[in-house]
Amino acid sequence: MQTAERPRRFIVIPKDGLADETSSPAKTARWLAAPVITTARAADHGPAAVAKTGAPALTIVNTAPADGSVLVDADHVTLDEVKARAPEGAKVFEEQWYPLERARGPWQALRAPAKASGGARHKVFRWTVTVRVDGDKPRLLGDALVTAMLDEDQGIGIAATTDRYGRAQLDFDERPAGVQALYVDPLHGGWPVRLEAVAVSEDSFDLRVPPVELHAPDARGLVYGRPAAVAGQGVTVGVVDTGVGPHEVLAISGGRNTTEEQPRRWRDWDGHGTHVAGVVAATASEWRRGEASHVQLHAYRIFEDGVEEASTFAIAAAIKQAALDGCDLVNLSIGGSTADGAVRDAVEQAWGLGCVCVAATGNDGRANVAYPARYPKAVAVSAIGLHESWPTGAHLDWTLSAAVGKHLGGKPSFLAKFSNRGDKVALTAPGVAIVSTIPNDRWGVMSGTSMATPVATGVLARRLAGSAVLAMPRDARRAEAILALASEHAEDLGLPAAMQGKGLAR
Repeated sequence: MQTAERPRRFIVIPKDGLADETSSPAKTARWLAAPVITTARAADHGPAAVAKTGAPALTIVNTAPADGSVLVDADHVTLDEVKARAPEGAKVFEEQWYPLERARGPWQALRAPAKASGGARHKVFRWTVTVRVDGDKPRLLGDALVTAMLDEDQGIGIAATTDRYGRAQLDFDERPAGVQALYVDPLHGGWPVRLEAVAVSEDSFDLRVPPVELHAPDARGLVYGRPAAVAGQGVTVGVVDTGVGPHEVLAISGGRNTTEEQPRRWRDWDGHGTHVAGVVAATASEWRRGEASHVQLHAYRIFEDGVEEASTFAIAAAIKQAALDGCDLVNLSIGGSTADGAVRDAVEQAWGLGCVCVAATGNDGRANVAYPARYPKAVAVSAIGLHESWPTGAHLDWTLSAAVGKHLGGKPSFLAKFSNRGDKVALTAPGVAIVSTIPNDRWGVMSGTSMATPVATGVLARRLAGSAVLAMPRDARRAEAILALASEHAEDLGLPAAMQGKGLAR
């Protein structure tokens, strides 16, 4: 569902704040004089409240037990009317939506080819592309996004995902003579490829992609080497994303689904959150071990099943819950272009409990850091890559930029072309061609500031584990000390501060 089609809803945050025994969604609901829907989510937090005479009903659609916040459906009520009925001192914000943060390659969105003449009698041409992972025994590869570009400059093309037999069916309005470029982006098992000037002389086309080799270092491994097996011990990290797992090398200690789904449904439906979590906490051997594999990992799911937008209510609720659950660091590989008071409130309340949010700068290639990374009390992380840090045949040239820094792992570093930059950047980390966990015990390659952020989170977690800061009281001074740890140990790569902040997370 697109954002424009969503009902208008408001977030009501009571004054009491986090961990206050007097705060509860039921109490907030009574102030609003709104009936609480008896769903599994709302019913956990108290009986329905009686509406005031003559007052329009405000239907509660989600609740946050961390601080008593509620999300109300008030399509025919103004913001001022909700504020007038809210508890004294409460904050009220209109709900917004953040898209799932992805680095989408050379184009941000596809435009469909122009329709051919012929009307209803015109027959669609179906082109079947079969993808295999290269090797001695090539295997069929499902879950690979295949994109046929007819005009790259104009972003005109069509896309489909391979089924379990490795087949993607691309339906053209008419048979093209050829495609300008054919892209394959596997979710797991293989590296992305690009083929130029592919003829469409047959109804089908077969191709192979380089395999993901778990015994070889990616850019993260080249920069940091093999992480220690007990790195991050004593630290708790929350991953706020599409969910986590299942995966045999990821152990989840706790978490919550803060959407309108069941609270304990934190499994990953997309792959993004699991990939992020593996960068931090995978307990695999050698090169695939997370940067801080011994942390306590918590999963907070903010994207509903199959929906690539997250409500700012769900995001704020997840951050606050993570702080109450004892997380020292919260990884936010999410981003949007619009400021939101509810999310900022959550970042600041977490800071007050000694919990620091580490956030992605965004993947638009713009000179503005995305939210929530732009907030003063979040640590904004940009992405770098290393030249030639991917296998022969893989296509990642689209990530290259002219901003080149010092050599790392024997290769020159560069600011990723997609990485947002600006004066709010605090740190940078490898975010190009990163291999990590994919649900159901698989491994895949992703690029983005979403990948750089968990690298920085993991590196900071192991730094925090060996520091006296970990034992400090959970308050704002502790959060300031964690930020100081990150800044003091950052390595200058010779890039402008707007690109690297203090430098490479170390």
